[in-house]
Amino acid sequence: MNNMGDSNGYSKSKWILYTVMIGAFMSMFDSGVVNVGLPVISKEFKVDINTVQWIATIYLLTMSALLPILGTIADNYGRRKIYNMGYFIISIFTLLCGLSVNLTMLLVMRTLQAVGGAMVMANGMAIVTENYPPNERGKNIGLLATTMAIGSIAGPPLGGYVTGIWGWRSVFYLTFIVSILGFIASYYSVPLDRKRAKKDFKFDLTGSIFLVLSIVTFILGFSDINKYGINNPIVYGSLIIFAVSFVIFIIAETKKEHPVVNLSLFKNITFTSSVIASLLSFMTMYSPNVLMPFYYQKVVGLSVGTSGLYMMAFPVAMAIISPFSGALSDRIGAVALTSSGLVINGIGLILLANVKINTPIYLVLVYVGLMGLSLGMFQSPNNSCIMGSVPKDKLGAANGITQLVKNLGMVMGMAFSVALFTAFMKHYTGNYSTKFLQSAHIVYYIAAVLSFIGAAISAIRNKTN
Repeated sequence: MNNMGDSNGYSKSKWILYTVMIGAFMSMFDSGVVNVGLPVISKEFKVDINTVQWIATIYLLTMSALLPILGTIADNYGRRKIYNMGYFIISIFTLLCGLSVNLTMLLVMRTLQAVGGAMVMANGMAIVTENYPPNERGKNIGLLATTMAIGSIAGPPLGGYVTGIWGWRSVFYLTFIVSILGFIASYYSVPLDRKRAKKDFKFDLTGSIFLVLSIVTFILGFSDINKYGINNPIVYGSLIIFAVSFVIFIIAETKKEHPVVNLSLFKNITFTSSVIASLLSFMTMYSPNVLMPFYYQKVVGLSVGTSGLYMMAFPVAMAIISPFSGALSDRIGAVALTSSGLVINGIGLILLANVKINTPIYLVLVYVGLMGLSLGMFQSPNNSCIMGSVPKDKLGAANGITQLVKNLGMVMGMAFSVALFTAFMKHYTGNYSTKFLQSAHIVYYIAAVLSFIGAAISAIRNKTN
């Protein structure tokens, strides 16, 4: 099965796509299935919510920091090696997460589990792009986006069910089973690497160190804005370290023969505009992510369970539209779909901004669903455009950057929206519901403007993609 292909070097086996779909599913499933068990873990290990939240945070930090590095390494040492090893590492350390006897052990195992997760995520789209013809790229990436959406939908309810019956450790055992299936599938389905490692390749240790430092301090700084405020030393200290380390990273990369992030990729207007549009899309589309549960529970008065159910409107809409938009982009290109998606997202945000106390809940669900539909319209064609704009020996690097930008956009969107919302809440008077709607009104309008800017940037890219 490893050697199946046509005269152009493309695979005839659908098993490669199905294997990568397992990794796409796990990337979203893991966070949802684990997060729902955090209160139980907090109680068992006798730690507070700020401490136990590191189980989720450490995974995001590690994944984000390593994605571009592992993508570049795979370009030079072989994608199959890194991808298959990633599943193996996930399997081992996921099992050890379930066997952890204290929080310290669990955090270490989560960190190592995230290393494997980054190996898989940094190479999934690259493997699919490399092994299927360009006229199938959008369709395949659309299927991956749908699989990720399904993972985000399935994670919380399944995690809650399993935790309630067998305890929080069973969540990791469940993930272990999925990762073992991924390891077996990738071992037998992903083709052997077509060329040996580049003999002249030298790993960029300096660039890697400053890249990791930049990403970690950036995410920590923006994440802590919500908790401490912009004037806290932890926040501005992290952001200062980010700024300094990022400048050093850029300077160092320009002098390296084999940089960990090939900055020449950004000379390509199609690649650069697609990456910027992607960052803005995730920032704006996830800006309501933290605010909506508070709207459902504290403004409308819904139960936690019902509000959780209503939060599924976004991923469900995204899951439905993604494969269609991806396949359509193979025929008409990415520009119309991505630009339209961001415009629709901006319209959805404006509609949310004008929600009143007496707005029917079904209309709110339609507005949120409209945003999920817009991400489904945008993401698959945009990712296809990114992967189609780079040479094959840079696919891993491009994939790593794409996944990193997604994470950064989500973190920035949630951090900015909550920080702005909190600041506006202090300036309004009245009951909680009135202040909430007034504050959210401004936040969503700002996000809508950014979404329209993203649509304009998306529209200027090379229209052949």
